[in-house]
Amino acid sequence: MATHLHDELLKSARIDVETQYGKLTGGRATNGAAVFLEVPYALPPARFQDPKPLPADFRYATKEYTRELSYAVQPKNDGQARDNPFEDKVGFGEPTENSGGFPVRVYIHGGFLQFGSPHGIKSQAQYISAERSEVWVNIGFRLSAFGFLASDKPAIIGNFGFKDQWLALEWIKENIENIVSFGGDPDNIQITGLSAGAHSVHQLLHFASHLPEGVQAPFNSAVLQSNAIVCDPRTPAELRPQFEALCRALKIDPSSPNALNELLEVPASEITRVIETDAAGTEYGTFRGCLDGEWLPTSPNPMEWQRTGGFANNLRAKGIKSILVGDLTEEWFLYSIAHPIKSPKDLAPNLERYYPRTMVSALASQYRTLPENASSKESERLFGEILSDSQVHLPIRLLVRDLHNAGFPVLRYEIRWTPEQLRADGYVTHGGDRVLWAFRVPSLTDGQIRIARNWLTRVAEELAAVESAGKHSGGRKTFWLRTRGVEWTEDLQWDEKMRLLSALPK
Repeated sequence: MATHLHDELLKSARIDVETQYGKLTGGRATNGAAVFLEVPYALPPARFQDPKPLPADFRYATKEYTRELSYAVQPKNDGQARDNPFEDKVGFGEPTENSGGFPVRVYIHGGFLQFGSPHGIKSQAQYISAERSEVWVNIGFRLSAFGFLASDKPAIIGNFGFKDQWLALEWIKENIENIVSFGGDPDNIQITGLSAGAHSVHQLLHFASHLPEGVQAPFNSAVLQSNAIVCDPRTPAELRPQFEALCRALKIDPSSPNALNELLEVPASEITRVIETDAAGTEYGTFRGCLDGEWLPTSPNPMEWQRTGGFANNLRAKGIKSILVGDLTEEWFLYSIAHPIKSPKDLAPNLERYYPRTMVSALASQYRTLPENASSKESERLFGEILSDSQVHLPIRLLVRDLHNAGFPVLRYEIRWTPEQLRADGYVTHGGDRVLWAFRVPSLTDGQIRIARNWLTRVAEELAAVESAGKHSGGRKTFWLRTRGVEWTEDLQWDEKMRLLSALPK
């Protein structure tokens, strides 16, 4: 049974550090790592409003920051977490609408932007922090409708979760530099994301590429684990039907001039209930980022900006030194259980959670056609293949292609092995590598610890070599992990996955 950090910290030694906002008291994990839980980086956010930084006269509460007291309010219909205790994903505590010299590593959790927490047990960082002498910061942000509802009428600008993340990065940059006790190097900050966290990292990279002249990014490198942006987000006008469907499910007239004010008064638990039950409609049950011209410009659109080199060139100018991106060989399995798929008719509405209807039709045309009476297993498998290709395998290759063409330092990896005892139904699937990246010693055998240590060391060496060379070592080359070790190889699936380009919006 895995132990949560706040249990380890119950009777551990206490640590005090001084910050510009007053003293913080944390604790020592069993392995000696210094831990501070739920440190505010912003003021408590108002619903559907941008986050606000801590004012200069803000003072931290006089208490111990050693407990898992809260996690972002979220629905509970997370198919991918079906076999894990809920507290292992979000920690203990209660749901809230409040997000809450050594190398610095910032981790953004996954969960489709709908689920999860910085307290997720697979990503608690005391072991990797001690192993590699790094300062790790796991950040929380608003999720689901609370983080990503958007509309043009009424005006809800959306992207609140991404803005929370950016504000957290600015807090880290400022305080890692100013708080000697943390020991972090403000010129060596790397952001890492798994799944939706990787999608978030991609969003943050795009935002950084548009920073004003003279403003540098609050981080220096990025890691995208099993996800990336595949197409431009929908606009607030395109997302208005989702707002209207949510209102109707909550017995609010979406055409009323008071609709938004009424929505602000609805208890969070009622909002999550209608999401969990698909009361607003399956295709409206997942809330994502939007293209509003504020968070990211509409012209050029994000994918054109990336494809034509402006993205990579500006990242260099903003101080980003390298990007690491990769996937696993059997991503499809965990995606296959993300939503209830009972028959082929369930595929399209669940894909429309993420993509426009025209793109869903174009994607489906690239795969085999199932008979109407196909089994749930056959339907789940096809859904998993389509969603993992469009969320992971295609977009990471697009990103590598575009960065490579622009001469930007990018390293591509592929994971072909994960600890056998931790595999979901025996597959090397989505998220199964997290225990390696977080060096979760209690979950690994001695032999697996050696594999994880070798993997982390080799990745760091290869990334340093890419940064030193100033460019990718080859467009289709990938750095891969298997039981026999780590080596370079050609991407044998490149052409198969890139064929899906024809299904993307022009």
